[in-house]
Amino acid sequence: MLKRKFNLEQLLLVLFLAIFLAFTLYLAFNVKMGVSSDSWYHLRVSQKYAETLSVPKNQPDTYKWRDLEYQPYLYFWLNGRLLNLNTATFQFNEVILLRVVNILYSLLTLLGTYLLSKEFFKNKWLRLLPVFLLSNTLMFLFLSSSINYDNLANMLAVFSILFFVRAVKTMGNWKDIFLMLMMILLGGLTKYTTLPLSFILILIAAIHVIKNWGVYKSELKGKILYLLIPISILFLLNFGVYGINLIKFHSLDPDCLDVLTYEQCLENGVFYRDNVTIPPQEVRFFEMVFSGQRLDPIRYTGVWIWEMTRRTVGIMGDDSLFASNVIVPFYIFFLLISTVIGGLNWKKFSREIKYISIVTLFYSLVLLFVQNYDMYLKRSYPALALQGRYIFPVIAPLYILIVLSFGMIKRKWLRVLIFVGLIALFIIGGLPFFISNVDPSWFGSIDY
Repeated sequence: MLKRKFNLEQLLLVLFLAIFLAFTLYLAFNVKMGVSSDSWYHLRVSQKYAETLSVPKNQPDTYKWRDLEYQPYLYFWLNGRLLNLNTATFQFNEVILLRVVNILYSLLTLLGTYLLSKEFFKNKWLRLLPVFLLSNTLMFLFLSSSINYDNLANMLAVFSILFFVRAVKTMGNWKDIFLMLMMILLGGLTKYTTLPLSFILILIAAIHVIKNWGVYKSELKGKILYLLIPISILFLLNFGVYGINLIKFHSLDPDCLDVLTYEQCLENGVFYRDNVTIPPQEVRFFEMVFSGQRLDPIRYTGVWIWEMTRRTVGIMGDDSLFASNVIVPFYIFFLLISTVIGGLNWKKFSREIKYISIVTLFYSLVLLFVQNYDMYLKRSYPALALQGRYIFPVIAPLYILIVLSFGMIKRKWLRVLIFVGLIALFIIGGLPFFISNVDPSWFGSIDY
């Protein structure tokens, strides 16, 4: 009998996933509610969904959560069904149950990151590195152990990008285009902020198909057409959210005041902050910038990169543990150096690498300027609503691009030195930093 060949790559992948699973389970069973990002909101809305098989109606006891009727609902609907099943069977602690399910979403995100890496790297060590980096990103670890719809959205995002890459690598590949569309449509039903990623993926894929229509036209046949059935159903469900919002409110994401009264909206903490505590100012861009009231877009970008980094490799939630100001420059150094190397070698990159570079840059710029800079102009706080978790839909391709760039360094000794430094940085800034600096008050009984 032949002995099965020892596979060190698979062993290390399992080891990374096992360490991630062990730590996130520890957090899930020990961190109190109210520490992670919006945990009470996601729990209570999930429990509200458990009371109905459809979308709950807006009523007095839901006003504190703003509008429920005209929002994406997949994450909460799934949680509601899990809670129904739990009530009828084992009656586990609901917080721990939902946290464990979120950990499973993130394990699939890590698996998707590995599969995406395999599309770009032949070297088994390099394709493991993005998984290692993501599994040692503190905000991702902490978020994964929490009840938060970002975990499902991140999983769907990485598989959307995976199927997109596979689709453009093989001419006439309708299967992966259709699978990409399914992931995108599921993401749209999960969270509104997945739409910029959906837009750029569909745009590039459409251009690719149109340019090569002769090949794609001949392949549009057979059993693959059956995938149009779930795609059509998911499209109709998305129209039930975004199409209705456009028709009724002329917006994909209606404002609270479009649905509820001012007094009802005031019960929501974010609405109260944005309209009472920190009300918006009229934006007079040139006057604000030239008078020094606001930073110009270039200088703000520097602030944004710094704050986004410390909120990604550190933790920002209802309680926070930001990365140390001593270590943040090292993360930014590796990011900038990889960007420079990537830019210098742009012409050498394959079509797929260029595509995910465009996807990552587009999503990041939308987050930077449409979300955060606009918020800063209106309310003067540079880091208001600036969350590290918001970059997670494209963090897998970002880490892959960083590894790809460093892998192009010709001098072996320098390449090895860079990778050793990168690995050491993520190890030191990961679990050791958390264990050494976490506030003990984060841990305790899980009451709900």
